[in-house]
Amino acid sequence: MTPPLPGRIAIRADGGGEIGLGHVMRCSALAGAFNSQGQRPLFITATPEYLPAGLDAVADIRCLEGDETGASLTGYLVSAGTELLVGDWQQVDAALVAAVRASGILTVLVGGRTDGATPDLLIRQTLVASPSEPAIPVLDGPEVLLLHPDYAGLPPREIAPKARRILVSLGGTDTPLLGMIEHVLDRLSITYGLQVEIRRPGARPGMPPRLRPALEKADIGILAGGTTLHEAAATGLPVICVPIAGNQATRAGQVEPLGLGLTIAPGEAFGERLSAALEALIPDAQRRGAMARSGQALVDGRGAERVARQLIDLILPAGAAMQ
Repeated sequence: MTPPLPGRIAIRADGGGEIGLGHVMRCSALAGAFNSQGQRPLFITATPEYLPAGLDAVADIRCLEGDETGASLTGYLVSAGTELLVGDWQQVDAALVAAVRASGILTVLVGGRTDGATPDLLIRQTLVASPSEPAIPVLDGPEVLLLHPDYAGLPPREIAPKARRILVSLGGTDTPLLGMIEHVLDRLSITYGLQVEIRRPGARPGMPPRLRPALEKADIGILAGGTTLHEAAATGLPVICVPIAGNQATRAGQVEPLGLGLTIAPGEAFGERLSAALEALIPDAQRRGAMARSGQALVDGRGAERVARQLIDLILPAGAAMQ
């Protein structure tokens, strides 16, 4: 790592083609929320090429070099004056978390899994709060979803009489499902005159442009079960959720009960099921309108602000955050 700068708060997250972009997306939102409340964090990553543009304006980025161990990360954090670490790993190293905590640094994990680690706090990212382990304090539910402030306070969505604009975004992971979805949309376009935008994983490493303009322009989104589902809810976009990874199953299962859209799991007759779902939603403005209202009532886009305030309160006296 490059020499540290003093900082009370550090964030640790990576992104990429195999693990997707959700980790760095939500952590960059949290970094911005910390910064807006007077606490500029360190942002530690092994994949700087996947960080969103502009992150360096709100955080001091430090590149991880070599193997990450509990001793190396702890030593770096201690030398930087860190009091709080927010870690968003795809797979959590329990020994690393234990080493950081043993140094006296409050350790917070983001996501739905701990892999045997015992953090000081777990911040889940789900649309519905779920039971938690008694030994681990948890923040959970739509009120703590970590979204960019672009998604806060959006106006109610206007619903087209017939849906024509379809957005397809399955995140940063390449998948053959994109070809199957494209085939279905090509066929339906002849009947319904669809305008289709497909966000594909980039040929080069890097974070794609922000998705909010495309979410707001679309009438229906065909989305994976990651962070983009939360963004779609905030914009009021009716969705067809296609979970492409095992860790997306929980969120994908919440879409229909919450009235946000439909879920079409990969598997047998995927194309036929997707086609039937689209043909049902395209002409049904009333149903799509109900989905839009449900999403915007559930997700207000202010979760990062709430979480940052609560975490700052753990390390600073009341009222000292902006000093």
